[in-house]
Amino acid sequence: MGTALQIEDLSLSINGNRILDNVSFSLAKGSFAAMCGRNGAGKSQLLRCIKGLRKPDSGRILIDGAEADGKTRMKRIALVFQNAEMQVVSQSVEKDIAFGPENMGLDKAEIARRVDNALSLMDLKDKARQRPQTLSGGELRKCAIAGIIAMEPDVILLDEPFANLDYPSTLAVIRALDTLHDKGYTILVVSHEAEKFLAHTDMLLVMDGGSVREAGASREIFSRLPDYDIYIPGNASFEELSWLRR
Repeated sequence: MGTALQIEDLSLSINGNRILDNVSFSLAKGSFAAMCGRNGAGKSQLLRCIKGLRKPDSGRILIDGAEADGKTRMKRIALVFQNAEMQVVSQSVEKDIAFGPENMGLDKAEIARRVDNALSLMDLKDKARQRPQTLSGGELRKCAIAGIIAMEPDVILLDEPFANLDYPSTLAVIRALDTLHDKGYTILVVSHEAEKFLAHTDMLLVMDGGSVREAGASREIFSRLPDYDIYIPGNASFEELSWLRR
């Protein structure tokens, strides 16, 4: 299927503190990957470097096998922040989703097509004219995801997408990510709540001390997560971690 995103020896220091230490990994096209690790492991800063919001000290970031500068990554890689309300800027859901394509200078017909597609994928058509401020936590997170889908990125990054969500909202976001995976999007979710969505992923990355310590098939690595202080409930099997098959 090819490689959508490749990270090579990425390092970053902030105020003399080593945050990322020669981070390397790759994501296959269409993969759904999870990244877990202790607080302070460097996960969020890594996402900011990949997106192009922070310049690493060294290393390379490649998209489709070609090295991509910060400007290119800003266009081709999407990042959904933990606080979804930060990315909602308009007075209705459909206008918010249209915001990115409008800034890209697309014509009205193409904007309408992209908005309609994003609304359908995120199951938000009945919320199209609703004010984002009236949405539930899960709906607001889906609105933020729809906004970046409309820009048709190559890779979608999500930082703690389940933070502060109740049970129904968490289910809604998991279903949304499953839908994107089924449609062939390349997804990387950073979360310390692995038990909520790990069974839906095909790749797992574990960060510790600023480096990637584990990388491979989720099913093979998940039993070692407690070694990194990552919570797995009881003696749950990999399949039992899915919230959608209960």
